[in-house]
Amino acid sequence: MTADEHAVRAAELTAEAERLYQICLVDYQTNINEDDHSDEPYVPGADLAMLTATTQLAQVHATLALRGPARPGAR
Repeated sequence: MTADEHAVRAAELTAEAERLYQICLVDYQTNINEDDHSDEPYVPGADLAMLTATTQLAQVHATLALRGPARPGAR
C-alpha cells in the first residue's frame, strides 16, 4: 500500500472504531450486568475486542501513512 492508501484505510478504520465505540457506549449506559447481579453496566467482551482490534489497526495504518513512500532498497 502507498502512504495515501494507508491514510485512506486509517480514516475508514477510525470511522469504524467510532461506530463500535458508540455501540459500546450505549451498552455501557443501558445494560446491567445480569451475570453477577450487580448494578454495574455491562459491555459484551466481543464488542470491546472488536473496538480494540479496529483501533489498533487504524493506528498501524496511520503510522504507515506518516512514513511516506518507501525508499528503494529499504525494508
